[in-house]
Amino acid sequence: MKIALVMAAALAAAVPAVSFPSAADAQVLTGRSRPTPARRPSRPPPPALTEAEEDRLWEAEAELTSLEEQMTALETLPEGQTALSAEQQTQLQTHATRMRELQTLITQLKAKRDRQR
Repeated sequence: MKIALVMAAALAAAVPAVSFPSAADAQVLTGRSRPTPARRPSRPPPPALTEAEEDRLWEAEAELTSLEEQMTALETLPEGQTALSAEQQTQLQTHATRMRELQTLITQLKAKRDRQR
């Protein structure tokens, strides 16, 4: 008889606990209709230009203005001179090439800056 009691106790202990949800549990599980918290604000957009690009834009604009002044000075002929010397023409062509490069760079950087706005 002792063996039967031990077996019954072991069997009772080995049976998994089964629980049935009560009405209170059901309310907790279905009561999730509380207002949802506000969504986190989205990330701010990245800056239009990096600091290095902004610096490059300012430098390019300043250099462009300087080149325009130099070209104007080269194109004004001193008294008694009827045409530009070969050296002056070479300088003008060099300045014009550099101006085109700078203008392309400025256009690209401004387009990138304006695209982000």
